[in-house]
Amino acid sequence: MKRSPLFCLLALFLGICFSRAEERFLKQDDVIAFVGGENMVAVSDNGFLELSLTRSFPDLHVRFRNLAWEGDTVFEQNRDLNFPTWEEQMDKVGITVVVAQFGQMESLAGREKLPDFVAAYEKLIERWSAGGKRRIVLLAPVLFSQSASPVGKDSVLYRQEEKLKTDNEVLDDYIDAIREIAEKHHAMFVNDSNLEVADVLVQRDGIHLTNTGQMVMAGSIAQALGGKADVRPSRIQGEATLLLQLINAKNRLWFNYWRVQNWAFLAGDRTNQPSSRDWRDPSIRWFPPEREKFLPLIAEKENEIWQFAARLP
Repeated sequence: MKRSPLFCLLALFLGICFSRAEERFLKQDDVIAFVGGENMVAVSDNGFLELSLTRSFPDLHVRFRNLAWEGDTVFEQNRDLNFPTWEEQMDKVGITVVVAQFGQMESLAGREKLPDFVAAYEKLIERWSAGGKRRIVLLAPVLFSQSASPVGKDSVLYRQEEKLKTDNEVLDDYIDAIREIAEKHHAMFVNDSNLEVADVLVQRDGIHLTNTGQMVMAGSIAQALGGKADVRPSRIQGEATLLLQLINAKNRLWFNYWRVQNWAFLAGDRTNQPSSRDWRDPSIRWFPPEREKFLPLIAEKENEIWQFAARLP
């Protein structure tokens, strides 16, 4: 049957729309960097997010590199002497996606510091994106937790809850600002700020997430990135548990490579110490090449992860 040019044009338009709608955010051989404070450090300590994304997209061979550090804010990321810059780290590792979470601790400075927060965050995003070379995902910070116990208005606990309520109202303003930053910089925004699980503690101290909280946050992030694999405890069984063990083993290797315990001997102010050099030839430094031996071990473990994930239903 002969079709009109208008019909063909409409079919072409619909085909383009559907292909864009089904386009994955994650690409083949992506390398994802996690940046932020302690809650982002823990993302690789437990491995739930990597488990979900690896099971969802075993064919993409996505790599994960945690560059987060306890105490990091948009204003300060304290590192040892001669530690590589963000640009140097991300270029060396080949980062293609940056997943960042900031704003929780910064919000405690109050609304008057919000413009400074926005300016500092935007500068970091510009450095991470490298002129649009990398895709950016901005996670909303998690709200501070409040006591669920009924208390009287004259009690200390009541005053603490009132303070937490005020803190969360300010934090909500920071979250709105992060959403606007994401829109301005064409980044993905994921709002996982209100993590709730019935009768289960999601924060151990009102700030930092428990394992359950990390599971819930991992589910939110994975879903936003197109992942579908469930990481609730009832779903992490049998072979999925073995896959999680492989992921955690790989992350320990990466941690030991990236966060060298004796940085002063590697690249700091003790590189000229005799113990930092070969005893037979002092012109040779033994530490740097020893460190690089972690990289093939990490690559080997990642190949195990991908092969194992490909066999799972």
